[in-house]
Amino acid sequence: MVPDADARAQPHWHAVDAAPHAGARPVRSPVPAILVVLAGIVLAVLLGMTVGARLGSLTIAATLAVAGVWRAVSPSGPVGLAIRSRGFDVFLCLSVASVMGVLALTAPGV
Repeated sequence: MVPDADARAQPHWHAVDAAPHAGARPVRSPVPAILVVLAGIVLAVLLGMTVGARLGSLTIAATLAVAGVWRAVSPSGPVGLAIRSRGFDVFLCLSVASVMGVLALTAPGV
């Protein structure tokens, strides 16, 4: 007797599909966080090329600040931005945003 073709095609760990339990939450997508950050980077590049490097740098600093604040106020952290502990992520984003903002405003010839 030859086994069913579909049964042979599936790996052995798919042999028994467990039904999700009642308390399972749906998996959230990282796409919104990635799109916000990507839009900030694209906007920064466009402004840097058309208006000036100072405005492009300030836009990157603003993007980092938005990411840091979003990570700080979101209950579970936006998927895609939640990498380490909440405190470390917020500190890293906001401190780099502050340093970039100060450098963009004080750098001569930018």
